[in-house]
Amino acid sequence: MATLKRTQMYFPEEVIIELKKKASEERTTVANIVRTAVSELFKKEKAKNWMQDPLWNMIGSSSSKDGDLSVNHDKYLYGKK
Repeated sequence: MATLKRTQMYFPEEVIIELKKKASEERTTVANIVRTAVSELFKKEKAKNWMQDPLWNMIGSSSSKDGDLSVNHDKYLYGKK
């Protein structure tokens, strides 16, 4: 596990109440819930970045009369069945 660094954050009272309730239900800490939520946020952000890849812009840029290239690409490229 990575080294943890202490920080201080401010939340509205109603959020603190919900966090404490959730921590109690899950038998964990508020800090762990916040760490997990932030980590999930970063994972989602990284997942979105693939759409910024230049290859993403190639999707739909060509067409074929065959219409089954995604399924039979080996057949068309290499003559394989």
